[in-house]
Amino acid sequence: MSISLSKGQKVDLTKTNPGLTKVIVGLGWDTNKYDGGKDFDLDASIFAANGAGKVANESDFIFYNNRQNANGSIVHKGDNRTGAGDGDDEVISVDLSAVP
Repeated sequence: MSISLSKGQKVDLTKTNPGLTKVIVGLGWDTNKYDGGKDFDLDASIFAANGAGKVANESDFIFYNNRQNANGSIVHKGDNRTGAGDGDDEVISVDLSAVP
């Protein structure tokens, strides 16, 4: 199942899929040929917050330079600096059943 979100939009993943254990967060973009067609870089990242809604330490911020959390349940698949290619340009996989 694929869901495309717009800025500010939210989705409840467990409401329609109570047994959901794994998700992939994908970010895709292309250069704007009407704005000079220059490459630009977007970055996918995840803040792994604890039960109090706080990020406990730097290793809980998953992005291109810290590609997974301590137990490997959240993994950033790599940095794409241009948006070139089809489909998702940056991907983060999350094993919900293993996230502390």
